Amino acid sequence: MRIMIVDDHELFRNGLRYQLAHIDPSMEIVEADTFHDAIHLAGSAPRLDKVFLDVMIPDMDWREALLALRDRPEPPDVVVVSGVGDARIIRAAIDHGACGFIPKSLKGDILESALRLVLVGGFSIAPQGVTPAVGGLTLAAGGLGGGAVGVAEDVPLTPRQREVLNHIHAGLSNRQIAQAMTLSEATIKMHIGRLFKVLGAQSRTDALAVARRKGVL
Repeated sequence: MRIMIVDDHELFRNGLRYQLAHIDPSMEIVEADTFHDAIHLAGSAPRLDKVFLDVMIPDMDWREALLALRDRPEPPDVVVVSGVGDARIIRAAIDHGACGFIPKSLKGDILESALRLVLVGGFSIAPQGVTPAVGGLTLAAGGLGGGAVGVAEDVPLTPRQREVLNHIHAGLSNRQIAQAMTLSEATIKMHIGRLFKVLGAQSRTDALAVARRKGVL
């Protein structure tokens, strides 16, 4: 997997590089400190799989940069990272084709969980980034092939159940989910049980299959 980190602060790039290398030491990580450099690198070979894109780089509008990255013949999945968790930024990121939004304030297991989710093709708005204005959004797993964002009205999942489902999709155990959500394992088991009931599923694999079929993942 080839990853690009786009941020004009070297300290943040180094920190995110460390986190990503901890998750998968085999991935190739390249860096850019301007949007123009990022767009240029996106056109090089081999192709990029994922891009972690800051929104506060001054050389151009971040939305234009995101669209330029998504307009490649083989577009990478783009995850917006920001020190500002404004609902308008999150909404704009999704509308412009991002596969997730991760606040820079995330730390430890919660950050790792969010990174793992987007690395395997899931859609993530990390807990601290969710606001009523964007809650309930879903995106096709695998990122952006269909590019459709919407509300899965036929599946009445609570925000907690959606979060648990995303963690299951990322392959996390009950203990890891509990750590990421700062809840007890017993509470996670309760959420999973209710999630299975809503989806009409009997197992994790079954739940993921049903969620994909219903457009929740």
